[in-house]
Amino acid sequence: MCEVCAIFGAGEHWSDFGRIRNERYPFEDIMHYRAERKRRIAMVNALIAPHGLACEDWDGEALAISDKRGRFKIAHTLNDLWPRIEELAHARVDPLVPAFLEVRRDG
Repeated sequence: MCEVCAIFGAGEHWSDFGRIRNERYPFEDIMHYRAERKRRIAMVNALIAPHGLACEDWDGEALAISDKRGRFKIAHTLNDLWPRIEELAHARVDPLVPAFLEVRRDG
C-alpha cells in the first residue's frame, strides 16, 4: 500500500486504520483508536527496549523514539518508524524476528 490513499481523502497512513468508522458514535471510534495505538506502541517498546530505546505517542499524530542519552527522532508513519529506530540504535532492528512473536504472546 502506498501513500496515495491520503490523496483520496483518507488523510492517514494505511497502518493507522485501526479504528472503527462509525459516524453516529464518534466517541467510540476515538476510544478504540487510542486503545489500538497504545497497544501498538507497547509492542514496539517491547521490541526496542533491548536496544536501549523507548517509543511514545507524540500528540496522537506521530511517534517519538528516544534513547537513554535523551536523543530522539520523530516518526510520522509506520514506514518512518523502523529507519528512525535503527538510526538511534546503530543496529538493524527487525520486527519480524522470532523473538518478536514471544513478545506478542506475553503482552
